[in-house]
Amino acid sequence: MLEPERRVMNRIVSSLVHMLTFALVALASSLCVFESKAQVFENRTFDAGLDAMWQGHGLGTADFDGDGDLDVYIASRWKHDPFNPRTWNRLYSNNGDGTFSDVTEASGTRVDFLPDLPAKVFGNKFSVAWADYDRDGDPDLLLTNVGPEVLFRNNGDGTFTDVATQAGLNPSDGTIDDFETAGATWFDFDLDGDLDLYLSSWNGPNRFYRNAGDGTFDDIGSETGLDVTDQTWMTMAWDIDGDHLTDLYLANDFGPNTLFLNQGDGSFRDGTTEWGLGDPGESMGVALGDVSGDGWLDLYVTNNAVREGNSLLNTFFAGNAQGPLQDEAQAYGIANTDWAWGTEFFDADLDGDEDLLVVNGALIERGTPNRYFQNTLRETGQLGWQDISSASNADGTAESHGLLVFDANDDGSPDVIVTNWDEPLYYLEHPGTSNSWLKVALEGTVSNTNGVGARVLLYAASGRQIRHNNGVDFLGQNVQSVMFGLGSDATYDRIEVIWPGGMHEQWDGGIARQTITLRQGTGTLLATNTLSVAPPRSHSITPVEVYPIPASNRLFVETVGNARWSVFDILGRQVASGQTTRATIDVSTWLPGLYLLTVLDPITGSIHSRTLYISR
Repeated sequence: MLEPERRVMNRIVSSLVHMLTFALVALASSLCVFESKAQVFENRTFDAGLDAMWQGHGLGTADFDGDGDLDVYIASRWKHDPFNPRTWNRLYSNNGDGTFSDVTEASGTRVDFLPDLPAKVFGNKFSVAWADYDRDGDPDLLLTNVGPEVLFRNNGDGTFTDVATQAGLNPSDGTIDDFETAGATWFDFDLDGDLDLYLSSWNGPNRFYRNAGDGTFDDIGSETGLDVTDQTWMTMAWDIDGDHLTDLYLANDFGPNTLFLNQGDGSFRDGTTEWGLGDPGESMGVALGDVSGDGWLDLYVTNNAVREGNSLLNTFFAGNAQGPLQDEAQAYGIANTDWAWGTEFFDADLDGDEDLLVVNGALIERGTPNRYFQNTLRETGQLGWQDISSASNADGTAESHGLLVFDANDDGSPDVIVTNWDEPLYYLEHPGTSNSWLKVALEGTVSNTNGVGARVLLYAASGRQIRHNNGVDFLGQNVQSVMFGLGSDATYDRIEVIWPGGMHEQWDGGIARQTITLRQGTGTLLATNTLSVAPPRSHSITPVEVYPIPASNRLFVETVGNARWSVFDILGRQVASGQTTRATIDVSTWLPGLYLLTVLDPITGSIHSRTLYISR
């Protein structure tokens, strides 16, 4: 037996006692019936001072006044009527004590100056999209409407000025259209460091504006081919193909959805078919997140399930390196949530995986509850969804459209606001949990101010998590920290950020239960490669990475250099081996239980090991 193999066998023997102990604990856990640990939300709409907001539509959050907490702007669906307060838009300043104050008049953001156009069936005021478009350090506010759009530039003193026409978002000759401009998405498509703007319309052409960097925008919809007329509700922007260019996905009503791939030369091409993202339903909302923990961003799309014999179901596209992606919504039991609108992935119970919230309702479909599904990845080792809508108190039965997830009281737990068509909104406060958390604020220097479009990777004892910093919701976009749940971890090992364009930085770990700010250019620069399931790691931190733990179908192994690795079962039998810097191991046929991974470090010659747990 060669010396490396002898050392491996010695390591196996010395680890056996620890593995058997771990096995007994794991076995006991696997025999227990899964019990939801989700916290019950508390409806605090009236206590928080938000009860005046009826007939809400789009909404978004940002710290507009720079006092350290998140404020909320909410658009009413109806055109402004000075005699009907339920039609008024409202800006709520967060008081920092669990309550909000209406500062709409003082801030100049009422929006009572729009032309008196005919009322539309889906309302006359739509999206609320926050972004620092002028790179002056404070968030500005874009509102979409029937008729002119509104771009409120933040004056930095608690007030705003509408500059939409001067900025080139509305015709300078005073021409007024009656297009129902529904969605608004800020993203940096040309990687010049400022945010460009895509406006989607339900009954007219979509518009695409390049930020000129001087406070004005150029309409490039026609030259990029993005001025489509697809009855688009909202869009989601992220790099789906790993080339560090931001692509754009359109959720369309009455027709297939569309994926436009950024070519890096100012143009886009249609990549819908190759990625399998057509989705034939009547789409409204989109959520994006790595809910399975495999490193790929998954996509959830809400549709109108009550028409045509419940055939227009929601879709869940499991992420992968290449298309076509597969719709797994029905297999996971999350396909039918009635007439669905807003949706979001977020870690409600702070256990380290992202849960799913869907709001719904329509005139012909009264009394259907909103749906909240708890992700069981951390509890069972594999992706699954448990419907705990009623148990969590998230099952309001109003006709709900808009959805905002944010930490209103800065306790680390995600709170929720849901806007309702004919009732007061729901402000659902999370009561907190014993689980740890971390919030990460991004500060771009080369990239846009708030790092919109960046991926944040957090490593802790419990594993790796990935978040995409886009802030996009149905009829809303937010400027807020990226939120992570850490379960029982009191610390985290490190954080990596892949900024728009591919700049890859790493920061050392620290303690949990805090908000940290990561400024671009202050971390350790890592190699820039195309995105993959296993992004490059710093060799100075650890010579081997294995995830997810526990695993059920696939196991990913990363090593320093072209390392030789082996996997042994609890009896010391080798069940897999290889020599590579990055490996994907199919463990779907392995028996549940403990295994030992050993890696021969090609640089130092030392043996490193990791205990693996395979669950079903």
